Amino acid sequence: MNHLKTDTVNLHLGLEKPVRILQLTDVHISLADERDVKKPLLTTVKEPLEFAAKRRSVFFGQGRERDPIGYFQEAMEYSKEFDCTVITGDLIDFNSWANYDCVKEILAGKDYLFTPGSHEFCPNYFEAKARHMDAVQSIFRGNILFESRVVGGVNVVAMDNSYYMWTEEQMELMKTEIARGLPILLFCHVPIRGEYHPQGGGLQLSEDLLKLNIEFNQLLQDESLIKAVFCGHMHTAQHYLGSSPKPCYIMPSLFTGVVGEIVID
Repeated sequence: MNHLKTDTVNLHLGLEKPVRILQLTDVHISLADERDVKKPLLTTVKEPLEFAAKRRSVFFGQGRERDPIGYFQEAMEYSKEFDCTVITGDLIDFNSWANYDCVKEILAGKDYLFTPGSHEFCPNYFEAKARHMDAVQSIFRGNILFESRVVGGVNVVAMDNSYYMWTEEQMELMKTEIARGLPILLFCHVPIRGEYHPQGGGLQLSEDLLKLNIEFNQLLQDESLIKAVFCGHMHTAQHYLGSSPKPCYIMPSLFTGVVGEIVID
């Protein structure tokens, strides 16, 4: 861990033995190669090589010791020291064959939970989600929409909200996790506020889906077994309370060389 820094959160839940969770978020790997010119995934980008170079310049520089790929490689090696690792999205900056291959290579043989961010379906985030879902899922182990794991008496749940919304299937899955009766740590990409923003990210919701999301968001706020929410998306560390006394921890971006270290006892 020569180049990484940590943002540490300590939670006291009365466990018999401490549990350590590593959170990685917002890496923004930005690569493209000739395959992205000949058969591009980036169908709206005319010059993918130039686009990738421009995006790399956004996330590398400003005195940082390593580029995002270097930080990600180091963080995944560091993950071996933890009981669980959760990656909360924007691992890639856009869809490209080169980005896919880079991520597959670094994650090969590694153990982790992953939930996507908006950039996993970039560009044209919402229009592209259905089109890229199978390809993005193929990069990662587990279910990128909802996955849970019990670690040392804590139920770690990774749930996709890259659309700034939840689905009925996710709500039923969460109710199943709540029924297990274990303390839950929820990991997602977009921070959960006390109120719900129905047009977040430019998405228009139907009346039924809006109603479901308001109900689900209230459940997440009120359920006592959900002890804390861990997110990314904002690129800077922010720890705040929502409308209920439930802490939400927004971890800084890995492209700045910072990982989240969560210690539960």
